[in-house]
Amino acid sequence: MPTLDFSQLTDVGPVRSGNEDAVAYWPHEDGMVFAVADGLGGHNSGEVASNLALEVVGRELDRAPANWSLDKRLRRAIQEANIAIHQKGVTVPELSRMATTITASAIVGNLLVAAHVGDCRLYLLRDKQLTQLTKDHTWVAEQMEYGILSAEEARTHPKRSMVTRCLGPHLIVGIDVLQKEVQPGDVLLQCSDGVHAFLPEGEILDILRNPPQAACQTLIRRACEQGGNDNLSAQVAVVAQVPAAPAKGRSWWRFGR
Repeated sequence: MPTLDFSQLTDVGPVRSGNEDAVAYWPHEDGMVFAVADGLGGHNSGEVASNLALEVVGRELDRAPANWSLDKRLRRAIQEANIAIHQKGVTVPELSRMATTITASAIVGNLLVAAHVGDCRLYLLRDKQLTQLTKDHTWVAEQMEYGILSAEEARTHPKRSMVTRCLGPHLIVGIDVLQKEVQPGDVLLQCSDGVHAFLPEGEILDILRNPPQAACQTLIRRACEQGGNDNLSAQVAVVAQVPAAPAKGRSWWRFGR
C-alpha cells in the first residue's frame, strides 16, 4: 500500500451555531479513501445530509463487488448517498430541503480516483505548483467559464456559494470522476468552501508545506482570520511512498471496522 501521512479537521467557524460540514476517512489494505461533505438547508438539516452522505458512502464502498473498478465503486457509492438523502427528505417534512455537496478521493497503489458533486475542492501540490483538480459546480464557476466573471470577482461575488449541483434534490445527480497517478512527494488537499473561498491559492500552497496536522489547523485558522463566516473542513494527505498499482482484478476493498 502507499505510505501516506494524513490528517483532517472540521470546525464550526466563528459565526455559525452548528457544523453542517462532515469529514471521514476509511483505510484499507491498499490505501485509503477520504471524503468531505458540506451540508445545505439550515435548521440542522444540512448536518443530517452531510453525515448521512458519508455514512452511506462508507457502507456502499464496503458492500461493492470485488471486481468493480475503483471509479465505479466511488460513483455508485455517491449515487446511493444521493438516493438516501433524497428519500429521507421526501419522508421527513422538516428535512425536505436538505442537501449536501461531497468530494471523495481514493488513493490505491499509485492511483488517485476522485468523485465530486458541488464545491468542495480537491487540490494537488506537486513540484511547487498547486492545481485545483475538481471543477466547482456553482453559479460563479459557470460565469467564469463563460468569461463573464474574473476569478477575483468570483471570490467576492454575493452568489459565490450558490451551487448548481448537489446531493438530495433529485433522484439522479451528475457525478464528476477523475483519475490521476500519484507520485512520492505529492500533497493532496480536500476542503469545503469555508476554507478555499477565503484563501488565495498562493497562501494555500505555502500552508501545505507544513505537516498535515499543522496544515489543517493553519488553513482553518487563516480562513477565519480572512473573514471566513462558514463551517470549515480540511483534509491533507502527503504521499511519501507509492508502490506499483494492484494487479487487475485484485480485491482492493475490505475496510477495517
